[in-house]
Amino acid sequence: MTIPHIFLAIGVTALWGFSFVVMRDLIDYLPPLLAASTRVAAAALPLLVLFRPPRIAWYWTLSLGLSQGVVQQSLIFFGLEFGVPAGLASLVIQVQVLFTTGLAYLILRERPRWSQYVGIAVSAAGMLLIALTMPSGGAMIGFAFVVLAAMTWAISNMVVKLAGTDDLLRLIAWAHAIGLVPMFGIAYAVEGWPTIVGELSDLSWYNIGEILFVGLVSNCFGFMLWAYLLRRHSASVVAPFSLLIPVFGMTSAALLLGESFGPLRMAGAALVLVGLGFGTARLRASRV
Repeated sequence: MTIPHIFLAIGVTALWGFSFVVMRDLIDYLPPLLAASTRVAAAALPLLVLFRPPRIAWYWTLSLGLSQGVVQQSLIFFGLEFGVPAGLASLVIQVQVLFTTGLAYLILRERPRWSQYVGIAVSAAGMLLIALTMPSGGAMIGFAFVVLAAMTWAISNMVVKLAGTDDLLRLIAWAHAIGLVPMFGIAYAVEGWPTIVGELSDLSWYNIGEILFVGLVSNCFGFMLWAYLLRRHSASVVAPFSLLIPVFGMTSAALLLGESFGPLRMAGAALVLVGLGFGTARLRASRV
């Protein structure tokens, strides 16, 4: 993996880690399904200038829209709503690394190198240390929601790999535009039209900025860059970088939400970085 691509992967994970703090604040103003719907709508905004759909089979766009645009977004917001702290959610969702590596082996026949196994194991040990420092009391149902969100993230990774297109911005924008219809339909069925109108009319410009950040910047452009890396490197090489998300997420939560960040958590974050470096630094450069 090239040095620019390594820095790109780190930048995307920093963006996604911070977005958990923003989402935690957003559900104080919107119900979970409506918050997820507005995020999907913001992610579809590039469609206003990108009219032509990607030149791939329609079922890949639909699959990405349903997995990444509908299911994953809803599950994350429900996990936060059911009491999972933002920092913990950014940690738990990293089980997608295991799901992605497993699916890549089963579907794509990508066999990880021994150094990647060791790197993931070391990073997982760091995540365990970090988890020991997280506040208890998070609802188990919320925990399950975040784990399921991680699974759908792994499925989205496979869809991008199998779709085989470099027209990533169009793919993501159209996928979210397709996902917007069932997303708002579910929100309407569960929360009702009066609630939707009332909640949206009460949003401030600050809340609108939060929606644009988590939808357009973090979700659309962030996932576009992530998909770019997945198209050029093995999924088992790219996926471990997401282990940095809890490092950035918990740092943001500590600075903005007042979460404590003691020596044990610092040690866990260090292990995550060491494991990531061990698993990727010695890999043979992939094609660009």
